[in-house]
Amino acid sequence: MNGQHVARLALNYKNIPYNTQWLEYPEIDPHLKSLGIPPNPDGTPYTVPAVRFPDGTHVMDSINVAHELEKRYPTPSLHLDSPLLKKITEWMPTLFQPLAPVVMPKIPRNLLNPDSVTYFEETRSKRFGMPLDQFERDHGGDEAWEKAAPAFKEVGELLKAHGGPFLMGVTVSYADFVLLAVLQFCKRIGQGLYERMVEIEPALGKLYEASAKWLGKDT
Repeated sequence: MNGQHVARLALNYKNIPYNTQWLEYPEIDPHLKSLGIPPNPDGTPYTVPAVRFPDGTHVMDSINVAHELEKRYPTPSLHLDSPLLKKITEWMPTLFQPLAPVVMPKIPRNLLNPDSVTYFEETRSKRFGMPLDQFERDHGGDEAWEKAAPAFKEVGELLKAHGGPFLMGVTVSYADFVLLAVLQFCKRIGQGLYERMVEIEPALGKLYEASAKWLGKDT
């Protein structure tokens, strides 16, 4: 779900007008297949975001969307060639793996419509080998946040390395949008997730505040 936030941030940053068609989880595969979009060669066959450009071209997955946007609308640049993007992409699992038992169970409770709740709970319970409620009880709480502490420290150092508020200093890039998508997603989930994140690493809060104008259109 972070991917749709990243794509939206890139569109907002480049000031490209767009409309959103929301899909429930069970609708994703049949809808995208009906549009004639080839499935992903590896992993999940169909994923969101998927974007239809004015010439009818469809592009699936946020990083592929970013490259297509950069090709069609080169300015302002997303700086997809920045080595910081690779660093942030590699960093993401170090945050989400320990925080999964904190975040995942809250998604069906706080974000999803009924049509998506069953699908999400069944697929994620299978992934983690137990019901999400049990996953939260057994592995969540303060222990999960403590395990995530090194990831917060690392990203804080990256954000401060060039003076902030962005990873490249005063220049925004797609790597920032990857981080912002995490923050925006957690803010929408609620229950203090975003607030705890920025309390642990204030540089994340500064990044979020500096990016307010690209976060405005979020639906």
